Amino acid sequence: MASANQRTPEFEPPEPVGVRRPDSGPTGPVMLPGAGNAATARMLQGAPAGPAGLAELSRLAGNSQFARFVAQPPAPGGGAPPTPGGVGAGAHGGPVQELQVKLSRLQASALPLTEDGRYGPLTEAAVRNFQTSAGIVPVTGVADPVTKAAIDAAFAALPAPVRVQLALGATGPDVGFAQQKLNAVGANPRLVINAVFDAAMMVAVIAYEIAALHRFPNGTVDAALWTALDAGVKGGFVASEGASATPVEQNTPSGTADSLGAQVAGTSLHPVTGVGGLIQGPAVHELQQKLNTAGASPKLKDDGSFGPLTRTALQAFQSGRVPPLPATGTADKATWDALDVAAPASMTGAVERQWTEVVGGATYSMVGAGASHYSWEIQKTRMLVTAKVNFVGLAAPGAWFGHVEAMWNQYQGVDAASGRSLPIDFKMSSGGGGDANTVQVKPGTGRANAGEWFVADPNAAKTVPHEFGHLIGLQDEYQLHPGDYVRVTGHEPPVGDAAGPAVAPNVIATNLQNAMVARNSANAHAASVGAGVKGGAFAQRVVQEYAKLATVTVPAVAAVAGPPPVPAQPAVPLTGDLLFDLNAALPSDNNSYETIQTFSYSSGSIMGDPGRVSDPHDHGAQPRHLGEFVAILGRALGGTWEAKRR
Repeated sequence: MASANQRTPEFEPPEPVGVRRPDSGPTGPVMLPGAGNAATARMLQGAPAGPAGLAELSRLAGNSQFARFVAQPPAPGGGAPPTPGGVGAGAHGGPVQELQVKLSRLQASALPLTEDGRYGPLTEAAVRNFQTSAGIVPVTGVADPVTKAAIDAAFAALPAPVRVQLALGATGPDVGFAQQKLNAVGANPRLVINAVFDAAMMVAVIAYEIAALHRFPNGTVDAALWTALDAGVKGGFVASEGASATPVEQNTPSGTADSLGAQVAGTSLHPVTGVGGLIQGPAVHELQQKLNTAGASPKLKDDGSFGPLTRTALQAFQSGRVPPLPATGTADKATWDALDVAAPASMTGAVERQWTEVVGGATYSMVGAGASHYSWEIQKTRMLVTAKVNFVGLAAPGAWFGHVEAMWNQYQGVDAASGRSLPIDFKMSSGGGGDANTVQVKPGTGRANAGEWFVADPNAAKTVPHEFGHLIGLQDEYQLHPGDYVRVTGHEPPVGDAAGPAVAPNVIATNLQNAMVARNSANAHAASVGAGVKGGAFAQRVVQEYAKLATVTVPAVAAVAGPPPVPAQPAVPLTGDLLFDLNAALPSDNNSYETIQTFSYSSGSIMGDPGRVSDPHDHGAQPRHLGEFVAILGRALGGTWEAKRR
């Protein structure tokens, strides 16, 4: 993983007015003089225009106003111009995503719409279908105010999910939905989403009855408890989406998403800057800005170059701490920690994130020279996040840089209280240096990782943006343990398949352990995927049963000369954690991957596994992936910012 040398734009503080808003510009209609308005009104109300009408409008309104009127582009499909306030083809952003959610649930689309906030042909077709079924004319495919009002009314009229009373011993998806919601409202310890009303769930139900309903507990999820859970937490049911009536589980929000990799304890997010570290670029800009805020005298020129004046100011800051820091002229962790307290905000910054993750039972890391390196700058009209990459080996195809921007440049930071907004743009640049990520570009195809990409990758439009996500510190969102999945995505694991095959969970667990002892991934696959196990609640019952088995040790394997040669393998003590044990005991192949996938959780986002996880609610880049950057906006500009689609 690497980056490139890039000239940092000259720092300019934001203008007092804040940030340009996307909807800035003239407000209100342009009024035509006198009778021109009447002529316009007659035409808009459907009066025949013809040569005489157009001549009248031109004469009364003036040629320039007339030209603006007749030059309005037709609506998609050749209809009338979009009604003011309407949403149509080519539009994008939060309102479009909200529209897609409603159209999908109203089954106006052929299939569940991908809720990506982009008004494409499928969304337009769904609007046309809805307009036709609702008797709205003309059918334009544009969500004008009349159409939007009708969609809102129809969506509000959708029946609430049917809830059934649950008691100890109950099983099925409804139990899983209740478990999700109990977790979301604070069940401690967290419940396994196993769709079984067991003793652990009973404890959580009783606690919530007392806390939320203030009643003597009866240990059941009855109508009153369901009402309280549904009022407190959205989602937690299956709804038919699209005309195909595809059953789609509605996500249950839970906690605050944190998609960043786990920072290595004792490390700093700031690269070493100054003597013995970085002496040019964004890190020095940040250092100079923070020193100025902390009272550097004389005030430093914010030029991104670590010269004698910056060194002197840094040493003065270090010696002025109580107790003093060594006046080394090097901004190390202790110095950056002190600077962050004295000057929390800056308009430019550099990040060196040392982090780890657990995926599929294996621990991966980006540490040391392989840490994530990226920078950010709050400019007048946008926030720019740049990952500089030192490509070695083959040349990086030019299309790779565009893939990053196409996937990631979809959001803006919005401060709801003030109405300020600022696009957040992402950029991958090419160059080297101590603040660069190194990426080996190899011929052919293969499975990419953060430091190794393949020039002929047929899925580069998704692979490269995924690996770029790692370069800005984001962890993988596939093959996660339940708790990790909640932390990363901000919603509960899906209930998924609650019934399972006609094989008892404890039998499947025993067969999996036997396959591990034999180091046979084909047998493990046959015992799980081959037996009909799918991701979800039943699979989690298998995980629970596996944890009850007596732990054993997978025997060592001696080396065999071959052919083919077999390397020696050490003994593997099994731990009772199914994901860790599958990863440790089985060979790394597709059978192993698919088996682990079945007993873990994955998102459908660009950081997850969209090829295996089809989720119209979670795809591509997500607002949670920008959490770090909207927090930076809050520190620098004030307010509470969140990521919204443009």
